[in-house]
Amino acid sequence: MKKPRLARAPVRLTARGKPRKRNPAPGEPVVVRLQPHELALLDDWMVEQDDIPETRQDAIRRLIAVVCGKGKVK
Repeated sequence: MKKPRLARAPVRLTARGKPRKRNPAPGEPVVVRLQPHELALLDDWMVEQDDIPETRQDAIRRLIAVVCGKGKVK
């Protein structure tokens, strides 16, 4: 007896027509709207770090770890 075939989800494409890659990291996405002065503060903090975070998302994760006592401060 054949198993019923599951329908594939449509492939989402980027603006350039390439397939989007799925984020390999599990987790709950959180959307935060920051004002320009808050982004400037974040960018300034990133530059002050010994090993500069690659992205703002990485910087925000590091700040959360520092505030919650699980990370190191410069």
